[in-house]
Amino acid sequence: MHSHDHLEQADSSLRPKASRVDEERTAPTVARALADRRPDMLGSAGMTFLQRTAGNASTTGLVEEERSPVLDVLSSGGGRPLDADTRTDMEARLGADFGDVRVHSDSRASDSAKAVGAHAYTVGSDVVLGRDVDTSSSAGKTTLAHELTHVVQQRSGPVDGTPAGGGIQVSDPGDRFERAAQANAERVMAGPAPTTQRASAEGTSALATPSVQRDELDSEAPGGSSVQREGEEPEEEPEA
Repeated sequence: MHSHDHLEQADSSLRPKASRVDEERTAPTVARALADRRPDMLGSAGMTFLQRTAGNASTTGLVEEERSPVLDVLSSGGGRPLDADTRTDMEARLGADFGDVRVHSDSRASDSAKAVGAHAYTVGSDVVLGRDVDTSSSAGKTTLAHELTHVVQQRSGPVDGTPAGGGIQVSDPGDRFERAAQANAERVMAGPAPTTQRASAEGTSALATPSVQRDELDSEAPGGSSVQREGEEPEEEPEA
């Protein structure tokens, strides 16, 4: 009986030379993807190579391990538009059209926010809220204004973010976009909404890499989409 290794070598020798050359070029990329746990680096050729050499089970395991909860929410096609009163109020305060915004606040959305260490986050025109965000409260409205500011930022082009695996990028709570979003949210919510006409729609060109901007829940987050977040106040310890 021939060994498995011998059979693989025999199979390799029978494959066309062009195919073997392609595999030699693909192998280093596959090795890097495995080392970094980045299935998004593989591409179709890399996936085929990995399936042939490691088997379907190993390939599926790697992909499932790196599935992004953010992309799970965005690909679901769910969410709801802003209600009429909230949309009118926020458009007047922020001077932008939010007719294309989808708000996600179900259990899957909440779990995805927690997974990226956030109370809430924004990707393009999708705003995802954690279960602790009550948009009927003053704090919740400020959080929503913060996230809608991220919608406007991302319409203008790429924002800062660090690759975090699974095809997303995550913002740092101290970056310039986060600071600007928080300052803007606090400013526009400080007084009554101005009486203005609804803003005209702005361009919503998609980013090459989804950018997730988040309202930070804690300092740790999985690693792209770019998630922008706002920091949470640490709890005070009781006096002894």
